[in-house]
Amino acid sequence: MRFLLLFLWLWAWAWAFPRVGVHEGFTRVVFDLPSEEVRYTLERGENLLVVVLLGLKAPPTEEVVNSKEVASVQTLPEKEGVRVLIRTKGPVEVTVSRYKDPERLVLDLSLAQKATAPPPPPKPKPPDPPKPVVLLDPGHGGVDPGMVGHVVEKEVVLDVALRLKRLLEKEGIEVRLTRDKDMHLSPDKREDLSRRAAMADSSRVNLFISIHVNATPTHTARGVEAYYFGRAQDPRVVAQVIRENGGGELGRRLTEEAKSVAERILTDIVAQANQRYSQRLAETLGRKLSQATGSPYRGSFPGDFFVLRYAKVPAVLVEIGFGDHPAEGRRLAEAAYRERVAQGLAEGILAFLAQGAFAR
Repeated sequence: MRFLLLFLWLWAWAWAFPRVGVHEGFTRVVFDLPSEEVRYTLERGENLLVVVLLGLKAPPTEEVVNSKEVASVQTLPEKEGVRVLIRTKGPVEVTVSRYKDPERLVLDLSLAQKATAPPPPPKPKPPDPPKPVVLLDPGHGGVDPGMVGHVVEKEVVLDVALRLKRLLEKEGIEVRLTRDKDMHLSPDKREDLSRRAAMADSSRVNLFISIHVNATPTHTARGVEAYYFGRAQDPRVVAQVIRENGGGELGRRLTEEAKSVAERILTDIVAQANQRYSQRLAETLGRKLSQATGSPYRGSFPGDFFVLRYAKVPAVLVEIGFGDHPAEGRRLAEAAYRERVAQGLAEGILAFLAQGAFAR
C-alpha cells in the first residue's frame, strides 16, 4: 500500500501545473508556458506568493507540498489567464528565471533569514543540480527476439545498452535498465511494454531511451532513425510502429490505444512541452549516432509507440540500424561497431543534457 501511494503521488506530481520539485535547501516551482507571449506578475503577501499568468489556460488544482518552504500550491483559472497561490511556511527569498525553447518560468523559493538572526555568513554556492538519471530500455528480450536477420535484435540492443551504461556512468550520470540480461518483463507483450513504460513514469528519471534494431520487407534499407511520441502520419512509420508494438493484430490494437493518448497531447500544455523536449532529444540522438557510425541519418518522426505513451520525461525510441541489410546487419554483429553505436548515443545524450532543456 505504501508503494502504491508513492506511485500515485509521483504520477500526480509529473502532470501537475505548475510542476513542483522539493530539493535540499529550496523548493522549485516550474510553469510550462505555451509561448513567449505569456506574461506574468508576482505579488507578495504574508506567507503568500501570487503569480498571475496572462494568456494560458489550466484546470483548477490544489496540491499539498509540505516542504520546508512551501505548504501548498493552488491554481485558479481566470477569464484572461491563471492565478497561482503559493502558500509558504514563512518569509521566503524568491529567485525568478525564465527560459526559452520551450518556454517556462521557474521560481526557486528558499527560507529567508529571521530578522533577529546574526548577520548571515557569505552566501554559499547554489546546491549542485541533482545527478541526471537516464533509463535505458533494450527492446524485446526473453521470449521475444525482436527482428532476426544477420543479427538477433534482443541480443544487439542489450549489448549496446550495457556499453552505453558504462560510458554514461563515466560522465557522472546515473543509469537504470529495464532489463540487464536476456529476459522479458512479461510473456504477454502488452504487459511487457506497459511495465517498461511505467518505469519512465517517475519523477526520479530524467530521460527514457528505448533501443531497437530496424528491418524492412525488402532487406535493402540502411541508416538510423529516432522516434518521439505523437500521431504517426507516414504509412511507413505506421507500419514500423505496429511492428514495434508487437506486430500483427496485437500491434494494431496497441497502436490504436497509444493513438488515443497521442490525441490528448493536443490539449495538454505540460504534455506538449514534454513532446517538444522529446523531439529535440530524438533529433540530437539521431544525428550524433549517424556521425559516430557513418550510417545515414534517415530522420526523426512522431509515432504511436505503446512504450512511450505515458512517459512524463523526454522519451524516444531509437532504431540503431537495419539488421537485415547485408552490410549494416553484419556490422551490427561486430563488437567494435556496437561500441561506436554506444558512443554516438552517449554523445547525443550528453549534448541534450548540456542544453539544459528541462528543469527538475
